[in-house]
Amino acid sequence: MSGSPDLPGRSDSAYPEDLRTHLADVARLLAQGASAAVIERCRALLETHHESSDLLRYLALGYLRQQQPDRAEECLVRALALAGDSANLLNDLGIVKMKQGAPEEGVRLFSSALDLDPVHADALGNIAAALTQLKQLDRAQTYLERLVAVQPFSGVAHAKAANNSLATGNAEAGLGFARKAVRCAPQLREARLALASALETTGRFRQAKFQYLAVLRTRPRQPVALAKLLSLRKTSVDECHVRSAEALLEEASTRTPDRAQLHLALARYNDNRRAYDAAFAHVARGNAIDWGRRGFDGELHARLVEDILQTFTPDLVHRLSEHAVGSARPIFIVGMPRSGTTLAEQILASHSRVAAGGEMSAIAGLAHEIGRRGEPYPLGARTLDAAAIAALGRRYLDRLDAVSRDAAHVTDKMPFNFMHLGLIAALLPRARIIHCRRDPMDTCVSCFFTSFNESLSFASDLRALGMYYVAYRRMIDRWRVVLPPASVLEVDYERLVSHSEEVVREMLAHCGLPWEPACLEFHQTERGIRTPSRWQVRQPIYPHSVGRWRNYEKHLEPLREALSPILEQAPP
Repeated sequence: MSGSPDLPGRSDSAYPEDLRTHLADVARLLAQGASAAVIERCRALLETHHESSDLLRYLALGYLRQQQPDRAEECLVRALALAGDSANLLNDLGIVKMKQGAPEEGVRLFSSALDLDPVHADALGNIAAALTQLKQLDRAQTYLERLVAVQPFSGVAHAKAANNSLATGNAEAGLGFARKAVRCAPQLREARLALASALETTGRFRQAKFQYLAVLRTRPRQPVALAKLLSLRKTSVDECHVRSAEALLEEASTRTPDRAQLHLALARYNDNRRAYDAAFAHVARGNAIDWGRRGFDGELHARLVEDILQTFTPDLVHRLSEHAVGSARPIFIVGMPRSGTTLAEQILASHSRVAAGGEMSAIAGLAHEIGRRGEPYPLGARTLDAAAIAALGRRYLDRLDAVSRDAAHVTDKMPFNFMHLGLIAALLPRARIIHCRRDPMDTCVSCFFTSFNESLSFASDLRALGMYYVAYRRMIDRWRVVLPPASVLEVDYERLVSHSEEVVREMLAHCGLPWEPACLEFHQTERGIRTPSRWQVRQPIYPHSVGRWRNYEKHLEPLREALSPILEQAPP
């Protein structure tokens, strides 16, 4: 969040000379970070200048720096009443709303600021941040592109545009913005890290390593660069960087998120070296930090699973699907994270008639929209009429057009769409579905070693991870009853590794695609990949990860216990 301490649109001559002097002093204090002094000075000055909207604004900014957003809001509301509409004041009030956990209101206020001043750089950056928090990344990108047009030589602006482009799956655009960020500000850490991320996403791992090293040359103990460097596969890492990461973990001043990331990076580093006990010690400590920060409400998740399964009965899915759009264009790839979904998409994306959509949030967005129409999702699906079903299906197909207008098929490999297969069958009954399966222990251990975002908090605890897996399998077993059998192909990771051509042919046939040898050479396909599997899918299929859990068997009793309902069953 950014808010500039300049005076909001009045000429110096509009102020008495003594007030101009005081305002300049307050601005200097604010720039120096002396927020307590700013608050004290502004409150004293308001005794005699109680109608100064600028003093109220500076007081609000002081309160914001002191993490007192409610007091800041009071000051800004008073300032707006005195000054009328002001882009700076509206921007600042939007920042307050973000601090109060109301990003939707922040978007409204930043938008109002931009109506007054379309090139207000702070408001452009802030509305993009608010939309990112709301997971509306495509809308955020629009404002970030406006921001780089307003600030064409800003490394920070280009780095933000790069990171958002990567998050939306537009790797080439992200790489372009990141390169410009480094050209504009070669010493800016955010620019180098954005470029490194873009290079990793596009498979340029050695070039990414160079960017991490460039950061570490000026800041040898920068935690993000260290963690990313240690996590790079098939590249050597100097022992001095390992020692730096370990030293940071010993320092009390290291931030908690950085501490977790460093532990997970050292876990992967030691796993690559086959130092399995050291690797598990680090991954357990890193995940314990994440678990303490995030947690996972298993009971809430279990209730959601039950509600979905009770709602999407065979009768409901059949009734809704009678009004659905008839497109066979989507190919959904679902399964637990780390079960081979990225590999399956890379294989299909190597076909000349398929475009890769990556992990699209569109189905979850439609579920959220259904909840806004009446009853919360999934119960609200029961009352959808014919027009709503058709409209929701067309809206999803429009998202595929944003990926490619020409490809006969577009993949959507959001793994968690396994939660919504009933909704998918209702809205898009001709869509093909590929369900990726992998040994439960291997799947969960791989999840445990992977640094995910906050939406995958269950992966930070072995017991919670096992319980989540059991709930996932319960859903999959239920969908086999609900969905038409011909719509779903089960792809076992282990069989894909051992009988690659046979399984790839089955995948293509399931999707109605003719055989193309390029699908066996998937590691040569050029495209951006944002998931943690981006290294693996740029290699030929290899068997090393099959049975990986046995390296950690003595540490996995909580996981085995949670998975016992699955492990005791015969394979599906």
